Amino acid sequence: MLWMAALTLAWGCSSSDDDSSSHFTFTPATAPAWDIDWTWNDPAPDWQEPSATQYECSMNMLVDLNSTLRPLSTDADIMAMFINGTCRGISRRNVYPDGKVVFLLLIKGASQETGEKMELRYYSAGSQQIFVDSGIPPFTPNNLMDEAFSVLLFPQCSSTKYPLYTELTVMLPDVTPFTVTEKDIMAVFVGDECRGICSRDEEELFPGWKGDVFSRETGETAHVRYYSASDGGIYIFNPPFKLNNLLQQYNVTF
Repeated sequence: MLWMAALTLAWGCSSSDDDSSSHFTFTPATAPAWDIDWTWNDPAPDWQEPSATQYECSMNMLVDLNSTLRPLSTDADIMAMFINGTCRGISRRNVYPDGKVVFLLLIKGASQETGEKMELRYYSAGSQQIFVDSGIPPFTPNNLMDEAFSVLLFPQCSSTKYPLYTELTVMLPDVTPFTVTEKDIMAVFVGDECRGICSRDEEELFPGWKGDVFSRETGETAHVRYYSASDGGIYIFNPPFKLNNLLQQYNVTF
């Protein structure tokens, strides 16, 4: 992968005080419950089905809601597919016995629109937020997708609350003042708001902690927080850095 606009930040000695000039701070703490707050205040949209005689072609698509959005789903959810800015089909949710949430969309279009780009819009009633996924297969009339298409928050989807995201890699050095364990947690914050959770590749095929960090505006200032189970506390690495809303790498040294 081509890493664009990589950010490299480094510092030397450690510190346990709260002086703004310190290279990191450490605070004793129990394991935190860091997570992104997806709740917002979008009103329910008034999406409408096209008339039955407006388009001569159609296709079906089964959409499987992913595990991040599933806990926020309610019977008031609505999903729609758009082509050229117009609604071409809507669906309400179906809940399977195993808890899976799916939407079956009948998408309408004209024959000359075959191959046109489609855009999936999903209103999550539980979070009161609209998610948009433009990474959808093109309009293919009379074709039932063989496999359910999963709505992805990462990285194609944007949302009303967080229209931007940064694919971030955080690199820890080989030698750290703490012992890295499976119980450790890394998150990226803007102010006191969690904007992304980073995780390690367990097989270490690709080194570093990776995660998608969501932004409301371009160039927001963020910082990394790291819970060390071995030390029983939270490290905050300094200095903070600006999210580039592209691909970014943050290098930690001690």
